[in-house]
Amino acid sequence: LESLLFGMSHADVFVSKSSLFGIGGLAREHLKTQVLAGHLSVHNGIFDNCARRLLQEVVFQGIIWDRLEPAGFALLPLAAVDVNKFASSVNEMSHQLGSVEKQERLKVAFQRLIQPDVIAKVASGGYEGRINRLKFKKAFEEFVREVHSFLV
Repeated sequence: LESLLFGMSHADVFVSKSSLFGIGGLAREHLKTQVLAGHLSVHNGIFDNCARRLLQEVVFQGIIWDRLEPAGFALLPLAAVDVNKFASSVNEMSHQLGSVEKQERLKVAFQRLIQPDVIAKVASGGYEGRINRLKFKKAFEEFVREVHSFLV
């Protein structure tokens, strides 16, 4: 997992995209089958750490544009694993911004991004799953533009 986390912000776009798809794949598989439940009972912050690092090292950096889609498709299942923990992580990160205005803008942007109906259906396959991923992709692009307008 550390190799994937290192790779997601790698200068080589192929390495970065592959790492992001790998992280997203792990989270999606866990959502479908709970395959990592035993491991997560001992190390319960793994997906939270992945989401936090993805946001800090990729999304909130200028390098996002060449890996925008894979970053969004990795963030969606990571957020869906535990939406409450994800919201808590976002809240913690917003407090690091300093400015109250920036904190509020980040929270509002995340609230628009994380739509309960889309998050609830992350593990769905077929047509419904594809439609939800496309909704999230559009919302993620808008989120990144909004956040970059005041953070980067």
